[in-house]
Amino acid sequence: MNYRSISLCAIETASHPVVLIDKHVVTDFSDKGNLTQKGIRDCINFEIRDGSVGILGFHDHPDEMWINEYYQEFAKYCEKQGWLRIEGAAS
Repeated sequence: MNYRSISLCAIETASHPVVLIDKHVVTDFSDKGNLTQKGIRDCINFEIRDGSVGILGFHDHPDEMWINEYYQEFAKYCEKQGWLRIEGAAS
């Protein structure tokens, strides 16, 4: 997965993006901040919200990333870019 590309696309999708890494708000989206492939891979809690609505996130490991069902078009776009593989709906 290309976590950084997925994250930047989610931020662009959101009207009011809020990025949380290990429960701390992140405002530096540059490659000098924590929103890097390594920074995302190394954190335990990650979430991108549009205001108070979660777009995507994970707890423990980025391979367990979830994407809100209301953002299916976003997920499909990311899959077409080769950034992720959609495995199915949450149970």
